Amino acid sequence: MTDTQIDEARVEAFAGQLLTDFAGAGTTALTVLGDRLGLYRALTGAGPTTAAKLAATTGLHPRLVTEWLTAQTVSGHLVSDGETFELPLEHALALSVVDSPAYVIGGAEVIAGYFLTLDKLERAFRGDGGVAYGEMPGCLHEGIERFFRTAYVNHLAQSWFPAVPGLVDKLAAGARVADVGCGHGVATLLVGQTWPASTVTGFDNHVPSIAAARANAVSAGSPANVTFQVGDSGALPGKYDVVVYFDSLHDLGDPRAALRAAYDSLAEGGLLVAVEPWSADDFTTVIGNPLVRANYNASTVLCTPGSLSQPGAYGLGTQGGPAKRLALLAEAGFADPVVAADTGFNLVLAARR
Repeated sequence: MTDTQIDEARVEAFAGQLLTDFAGAGTTALTVLGDRLGLYRALTGAGPTTAAKLAATTGLHPRLVTEWLTAQTVSGHLVSDGETFELPLEHALALSVVDSPAYVIGGAEVIAGYFLTLDKLERAFRGDGGVAYGEMPGCLHEGIERFFRTAYVNHLAQSWFPAVPGLVDKLAAGARVADVGCGHGVATLLVGQTWPASTVTGFDNHVPSIAAARANAVSAGSPANVTFQVGDSGALPGKYDVVVYFDSLHDLGDPRAALRAAYDSLAEGGLLVAVEPWSADDFTTVIGNPLVRANYNASTVLCTPGSLSQPGAYGLGTQGGPAKRLALLAEAGFADPVVAADTGFNLVLAARR
């Protein structure tokens, strides 16, 4: 180091970047608290509110509420005149208005799950790389459902499926649909509710997720055309007209085997659709992009260790670009795999048997 020229401005800038990251991580923890304690909900539409009034409304400790409000204000979540605090409607759309196109607060619970998984991740780095999805904390599972629900509700029927030629007509006429890696079943139910002539079966190898999906189905009125099964992605039972993967292809231990199974299960002319988080083939072209940063973090903490914990241990990862995924589809035998839609937030991949 004594013979190396140190760029002091670069050191200072990077230290500042780290401090900004640390501040964001701390703010995320307080965002989780605000969500769990109902503080954002209480502030939504309330106008300027004093700390004492908010504490009384929520039944929470007034001193801690005051400190939380101040911390949220200096982080830019709230606005204040020094005496009262207000949650702007534009911010509420992201924090407290369920099914708003901007409702992303579920991501805060996902981040909380990262920190609760650190000991397991350290062992995975020193060992076989695997951390099973079932070993990760419940807040992470719930955060995933809430975070991805926003995209499903606002984009699945509106832009993703219409971008795939023939898909909407097939579903409207009545198709047999398999949703592989369905998680808590939010997208599965949405497909069934939007196209009631179709039958939809959600598959997942995580038993608690299937239990949650079945509970969600009951809450949705137990639609007769939607069912959920514990199942392995490499062995789909029955024949289907459409096989879908909603943010799940990259999580599979053996995506090659899964796509071959999907191909074999599809009727002639059947469609495969895989919605994946947005990514670029060359990561050096997107350095610093906040979405890419978030997705690579998720890939390192959640998706890649989850894949490595399963038979096959493929480790596709959340990122890496569309080319890898299109190659997997072609390798499985699908004709003319394409990126049917690129929203800047998701990639919609499609192929025909």
